[in-house]
Amino acid sequence: MRPALLIPLFLVIAASALAGCTGTQPGTPAGGMGSSGGGALAIGPTATLPPEQAVEIQINEKDPIYATITAVFAGGKGQIAVKDILVRVTTSEGKVTEQHLEPLKGSEVKFQGTKGDDRIEVIVTLNTGAAYKVIDRMVPYRTRG
Repeated sequence: MRPALLIPLFLVIAASALAGCTGTQPGTPAGGMGSSGGGALAIGPTATLPPEQAVEIQINEKDPIYATITAVFAGGKGQIAVKDILVRVTTSEGKVTEQHLEPLKGSEVKFQGTKGDDRIEVIVTLNTGAAYKVIDRMVPYRTRG
C-alpha cells in the first residue's frame, strides 16, 4: 500500500476513535446522580421532563427557626407517569439524607437542614425507567427581620 493512502486512512481511524458524544441522552439525569466534581455542595445541571410528563415539585424556604427544608409534590400533567421521586439534601456540614416523595398531590417530605446553605436535589423516575434530575439548587438559611 502506498504511504500517501495510509495517512488519510490513519486520520479517519483516529478521528473515529476520538469522536464521542458530549450531550446528555434523554432520560439520563444531567450531571449524574452523585455529587459533581466540585464537591458535595456544588450544584450541577438539571434536565427538563418532556412536556406531556411534566410535574411540579415545590421546595419551600428553609424554616427560620428550626432550619427544616420541605419538598412538596404539587402534581402536574405527567403525575401518572411518575414511578419515583428521590429527594436528596446535602447539608453544609456534609451530611447526606435521602427520602422518597410520593407522587400524590400535596405529599411532602421534611429534612433537617442547617443554619448554613444546604443543597437539595430532586430526581424524578418515570414508568419508562428514564430518570431526570429536575432540581439541583442551594437552600439558604434566612433569619427573620
